Amino acid sequence: MKKNRKAIIAVILLGALSLWFILHNKKGTIKQTLRDFAVADTASIDKIFLADKSGRAITLERKDVGKWTVNGIHLARRDAIEMLLYTIKKIDVKEPVGKKATEFVVKKIASEAVKCEIYQKGELIKAYYVGGETQDQTGTYMILIDIETMESSAKPFVTYIPGFEGFLTTRYFTDAKDWRDRTVFSYVPNKIKSVKLEIPDKPELGYEVLQIAENKFQVKSLADGKAIQDLDTLAVKQYLSYYQQINYETMQLGMKQQEIDSTLKTKPINILTVANEKGETNTVKFYPRKPKKEAHDVDGKLLPFDPERMNATLNTGEMIVVQYYIFGKLMPPMEYFKINKGNTKQ
Repeated sequence: MKKNRKAIIAVILLGALSLWFILHNKKGTIKQTLRDFAVADTASIDKIFLADKSGRAITLERKDVGKWTVNGIHLARRDAIEMLLYTIKKIDVKEPVGKKATEFVVKKIASEAVKCEIYQKGELIKAYYVGGETQDQTGTYMILIDIETMESSAKPFVTYIPGFEGFLTTRYFTDAKDWRDRTVFSYVPNKIKSVKLEIPDKPELGYEVLQIAENKFQVKSLADGKAIQDLDTLAVKQYLSYYQQINYETMQLGMKQQEIDSTLKTKPINILTVANEKGETNTVKFYPRKPKKEAHDVDGKLLPFDPERMNATLNTGEMIVVQYYIFGKLMPPMEYFKINKGNTKQ
């Protein structure tokens, strides 16, 4: 009986020891502090610093609920910020890098990684290097940094987000232009005082939409000042509603400064000026854009300009790329605002 009892106790102890070994060996013998990349409370993160090996660096700062800035100057893209915060919260370790590959991975991270520093209430609470993707492109090499000594760990890991198939490197980009908010127009419709469309090549087609009072509008020709008599109020309301959120596609990155200067010396296709109730104006000038590849019209003729995109300049003078699909609805012919839509009365 005593032998059986001792055997049972031995089995229990052995089972407990095995369980402890399995649980503690599940993540290897690396200290948890050297593999804990995630930050659970992203709502309290107020600053993120990113820097790459080429010398580019950006600082993202939370200024208000849902509002972040890039380098303290421009508003940051909300979608990009949300994606980065989600990554910071959900990132996990898939596995440590094997011994044979460690030296190679560490050298690669040292030469091409992005450094990420995360702050809460102004204090650094997490830092790590973000390397490239694994060969199967389902993981990302990373190394934690000791925030007390700012020395990197000797052990790299393969990180991932559970349930996501892909790598995370591209979420930690360091080009300030790519982080910037892409809003061109963002207005509450009833706060718009006027919208003016100028067409330099055909000035007789230019017009101005005026919001005189609530549900009271006027659309008049810029050439002779005559206003539309059979005005379609619903069309005007619809038109002004487009200005609630209009974004550009990207900053103009492919053109050399000489090309930009040459473009700015040419006559714009159209000029849009929006004024709010305070009299503040936002002017955007649109220019033809050379196509990246050959494009032809319905008759097979080679098009000299991109049929889908235009170049444009912001109030700051910076050049951007915009899509006709998005901006075309902001530049309809004046007849759009007529009840009869240009039909000739008999």
